[in-house]
Amino acid sequence: MLVSSIARLNVHNTLNNSASLQNNNASNSAHTFGGEHELSMLNKIDNKLSLDLLTNKLLYKVNYLQEKFAGKNQHNNVKNSLNVLA
Repeated sequence: MLVSSIARLNVHNTLNNSASLQNNNASNSAHTFGGEHELSMLNKIDNKLSLDLLTNKLLYKVNYLQEKFAGKNQHNNVKNSLNVLA
């Protein structure tokens, strides 16, 4: 009986501690981005991500054209091999 009561109290204490930590984290995150330093950091991150987006867009277009060219090449090779066989 005593052991189960201690176990229940430990669980209750752990739940209260985790709830209070979540509340503290929520209140601290409300003031995460404030001030000039953080805004300049956000601006740098934004610029980097936009450059990454442009790079990824360019790589996508290059890969698309390579696949298109490879498909045409394969089609022409099949067509030429059929002409040789005929």
